[in-house]
Amino acid sequence: MAERTDHLAGGGSWQWKTVAHHDFDGPDELDATILSALDSEESLDGRPLYTDVDTEPAERFLSSVRNDDASVVFSVSNRTVRVSADGTVEIRTARAGMHS
Repeated sequence: MAERTDHLAGGGSWQWKTVAHHDFDGPDELDATILSALDSEESLDGRPLYTDVDTEPAERFLSSVRNDDASVVFSVSNRTVRVSADGTVEIRTARAGMHS
């Protein structure tokens, strides 16, 4: 699941890489989906996700605006993560030659 979308951010070009899809109706909590996706990208240095971000409010919000064009963005272990109301989980990486 390595879909990429380009967006302009702060004058630079960034790529969002789709790393997972969360099912808000499924048994897994959002933090489990994010941890699984980030673990496949690289380690969180052994820290639990909740030391970086509280995903419960994000999950409640995104569940309440289903099929809406809404998302939440936060930083986890020096990466920017975006979760959309449709369940798409993406991480942002700088395009080669671009700096933050």
